[in-house]
Amino acid sequence: MIKKIIRIFLMVVGVIIFILSLTVFYQYKQIHYDRIFYLTDSIVEERLRNYGFSVLERKNVREGFFPSHLVGQIKAEIPREISLDDLSEKIRKDFFLAGCDILYWKEENKKDTYEILADIGKEEVLTHRLQFLLKKAKIALLIDDFGYTDDGKLLDLFFNQLNIPFSVSIIPGTPFAGEIASRAHFAGKQILVHMPMEPQEIFQNRYKWIILKKMSKEQIKNTLREAIESVPYAEGLNNHMGSLITSREDLMRPILEVLKDKKLFFVDSKTTSQSVGYLIAKKLQVKTASRSVFLDNYKDLAYIKGQFNELLSLALKRGKALGLGHADPRVGTALVSLVKECDTRKFQFVLISEILD
Repeated sequence: MIKKIIRIFLMVVGVIIFILSLTVFYQYKQIHYDRIFYLTDSIVEERLRNYGFSVLERKNVREGFFPSHLVGQIKAEIPREISLDDLSEKIRKDFFLAGCDILYWKEENKKDTYEILADIGKEEVLTHRLQFLLKKAKIALLIDDFGYTDDGKLLDLFFNQLNIPFSVSIIPGTPFAGEIASRAHFAGKQILVHMPMEPQEIFQNRYKWIILKKMSKEQIKNTLREAIESVPYAEGLNNHMGSLITSREDLMRPILEVLKDKKLFFVDSKTTSQSVGYLIAKKLQVKTASRSVFLDNYKDLAYIKGQFNELLSLALKRGKALGLGHADPRVGTALVSLVKECDTRKFQFVLISEILD
């Protein structure tokens, strides 16, 4: 009986010692893991400040069991103006030199963002899951003045070789307006009506439909409706010429009222700095955008390249920009080349409908 009691006592003591040992081990590990976490966390915070990354989200969670350990989940934004060429290598090197372990590393070039995903820690213990992302600047290209020709080389250049999303604007009443609208639509391009409007300067009126200052409100609306109906698949409208019309609210209102009724958007080509088109569209709650850069005032490769670079610069600053060019083989050839040189980690080419205000 005594031997049995002693055995039970020893077993109880053994269990108690085992539990105490586990508790001490757990507490030691917990303290050790927390020390590693806070040490690594200070390194991460310092690196984010040095890189100029903005923290979008941050939370600490506990993972694992017996013992659990802290893991910092951080999402930070990469500034668009930063060079990406050596960024990934620089980040890896900096964390390595700071004594951190890179447990996982992946770069993803998604549609809207470029991302670096990293799991880091110390002593093979995961302490942080990092997501660094760059929100791509959106660039919309609008190519005007389609409709006058069905030249196969020109159309092939824009609809086959310029293999990015972009929008085309067709002058209503031109010989090939319907044919080009159909071809552009089936090539995945967005169609706009390139509506002739009276300019300030003397001009030659050779248009089937045009908005003139002498027209009444109803004449403007009827003319516009007919013009829109003549261009299949049209989703929006921008002005062709129009420095006079777009500078006058009384003339722009009936135009924008028709667009609102038809659920079409308006792009202000900004042929004059006095244009009120964009502002009136906003007032009437018509989806709208405004031209950022004219790409081809001169049909010269060096000039177009300079304007295209200006477009990229504006997009980086504003998050989006609209470049306007014309249906000319020199423009198409230049754009095919320039688009290939674009850093797809920073820029995304989109249809105009994706940058509307």
